[in-house]
Amino acid sequence: MGNLLEALGVNFKMVIIQATGFLLLLFLLKKFLFGKIKDVIKARADEVKETYKKSEDDRSEAERLKGEYQRKVIQAEEEAEGKIQVAVVKAKEIGDEIVKEAHQTAANDRAKAQQGIEVERKKALAEVRNQVIDLTILSTSKLIEQSMNRETAEKLVDNVIKEVGSLS
Repeated sequence: MGNLLEALGVNFKMVIIQATGFLLLLFLLKKFLFGKIKDVIKARADEVKETYKKSEDDRSEAERLKGEYQRKVIQAEEEAEGKIQVAVVKAKEIGDEIVKEAHQTAANDRAKAQQGIEVERKKALAEVRNQVIDLTILSTSKLIEQSMNRETAEKLVDNVIKEVGSLS
């Protein structure tokens, strides 16, 4: 086997020196370079994990805030609807009160008008009575002047007064 290695041009001593150099280089790389590369890779992996964790935490917080926002929106809508319902009921009450007052005012005005009409009617009847009485007295005096007897004149006046009394 020694001849074969020499025939190929392999120097056994040189192979051992190169293998020893390679092992020494491998040892030095492991001690100084691979450890640092491993630390950098580990740090990067930790950073990626931390970023994913922070991203998940942020997503969870966003979901929580979204749910809270939706609850607040629903609550605000319910409060607004309640206030609108109260306002509608109050407006209806005020409208009913205004209508009631308008009906009451109209009834009062109608009653006052009826009273005014009744007063005017009584005044007119009193005026008519007074005029009838004046006319009766005038006609009676004219009849008396024409020599009518007293009994006939009194009957005539009594009849006129009864007729005027039945008009009221």
